[in-house]
Amino acid sequence: MTRPISPLPRLARMLAASLLIALAACGAAGSPPAEPAKVALWAITDDTGVHGWLLGTVHSLPPGTRWRRPAIDSAIAGADRLVLEIGEPLNPQVAGEALGRLAFTPGLPPPSARVGPRFRGDLARVYKDLSLGDAQFKDQESWAVALQIAAIGGLKQGMEPDSGVEPELRKVIGAKPVSGLETIDSQFGIFDALPPRAQTVLLEQVAHEAADNRDDDKDMLALWLRGDELGIAREAQTGFLADPTLRAALLTRRNLAWADQINAMLKTGSKPFIAVGAAHVAGVDGLPRLLEARGWQVKRVF
Repeated sequence: MTRPISPLPRLARMLAASLLIALAACGAAGSPPAEPAKVALWAITDDTGVHGWLLGTVHSLPPGTRWRRPAIDSAIAGADRLVLEIGEPLNPQVAGEALGRLAFTPGLPPPSARVGPRFRGDLARVYKDLSLGDAQFKDQESWAVALQIAAIGGLKQGMEPDSGVEPELRKVIGAKPVSGLETIDSQFGIFDALPPRAQTVLLEQVAHEAADNRDDDKDMLALWLRGDELGIAREAQTGFLADPTLRAALLTRRNLAWADQINAMLKTGSKPFIAVGAAHVAGVDGLPRLLEARGWQVKRVF
């Protein structure tokens, strides 16, 4: 039986938009940079011409952030469809129900008893800062606790899922079809399938970063706006993604599956504009390299 997770629509939207809050390079609230954006864009080509485009996204942006540039607008105009991580617009009720179906295991110890001794102080500070406690997470698995802490912390910092790249792309694509590489259920299912130790590491790292009040989100936003693929790849090797099990489940295996889907789509003659979280397009296991391994030419568009 599905159990309710949260009565707050904004929290449900934030959960849906920030499933992989670090992978997506979510920006913290604040003043957007004044410099012109150089967000990285790739053209997917072969000897016959351009077959699609690939863009790394940020799921939540400071209000007023200007990230589009003429090359991106031209690519959107030339595409015949938009491909996102999740095709359907974010629905608070659907996100809450999906989380409620997977998040509960009766008899779990409280989250503060699951994390290691060195992280208990971090979790206590986060609880105090966000007016939370173990009682709010009774019988919830560690991955669900981690996602909710990240989402509630993001709301407090002023992060809004409606201000991210994806909602704007949905508007500018017009009447062209929009499809997804995953569903909300499959994304939550990836977390739910994590072994207990990996879930604990995820919770520990989310609590540690939230308690530390670092400006990692602002740093990642700056890297994204500069189109710094190498910088994003370095950042995507820190925190919970430094754990091999979490990296394999949340990044590497998903990229491999997406590359296969995109490859098949391109071979049908579709001309997609593909937009996924920024960490998915960075580094040796990013989508540009994986598509090259499948025979495509993938070139930065400057």
